[in-house]
Amino acid sequence: MGNDEATWRIDVTDGDIRAAKRAWQDASERGTDNDEIASRYATYRQLVVGQAQQIADDFRARRVS
Repeated sequence: MGNDEATWRIDVTDGDIRAAKRAWQDASERGTDNDEIASRYATYRQLVVGQAQQIADDFRARRVS
């Protein structure tokens, strides 16, 4: 990972994922329009994928050290 990438890394926490999932579920339960539900689901999914990548990056970094 280059220095620029490390500078801009954002750590995704379990709390971030829980909050995004709750927002998506709340929107679904309230009957919010489909575009908003889809947007909240996309945010939730993006955070899950981001955290998975973060875990993989950390794992690879520890193996190299």
